[in-house]
Amino acid sequence: MSANNAADLNKPGGNYVSVVIHNGLAYVSGQLPRRGEDLLCTGKVGAEVDVKAAQEAAAFCVDLCLSAISHAAGGGDKIVQVLKVVGYVASAPGFIQQSQVMNGASDRLIERLGERGRHARTSIGVAELPRGAPIELEMVVAVR
Repeated sequence: MSANNAADLNKPGGNYVSVVIHNGLAYVSGQLPRRGEDLLCTGKVGAEVDVKAAQEAAAFCVDLCLSAISHAAGGGDKIVQVLKVVGYVASAPGFIQQSQVMNGASDRLIERLGERGRHARTSIGVAELPRGAPIELEMVVAVR
C-alpha cells in the first residue's frame, strides 16, 4: 500500500479542503485509509481489524497526508518538519493498543522523511469513524 503522487489524492468528502497552509504551517484534514471511495479495510481494531492491519492502514494514511501536503505546497521537498500527528482509532470495547496502531504511522514518517518525520503524537480510541474506517489521521507540518 502506498500513495505517493497527486493521482493518489482523495477528494474531500464535504465542504472543506485537504490542506490549509498558513504562516508556514500545513494543517492536513483527517485522512481515512481509502483510495477514492473505497476503504482499504473497515471495522473496529481489536475486533474485525487486527493491530497489524491497522498499522498498515495508519501508514497508508501517512502516505495520503504527505501526498496532500506535497500537492498543496508544491513538492515534498517543501516539508521542513512534521510537528504533530493525531490518530483516531476505532476501537472495540476493551482495546487499549491505540499507540501500537499509531506506531505504523510514526514508522512510515521516519522511513519516508528521516529526522524531518520525527513528531509529537496523540493516539485516541473512538467508538466510530466515518464510513466505518478503523483509523483517521491528521497532521500539522512545517513547510517552506
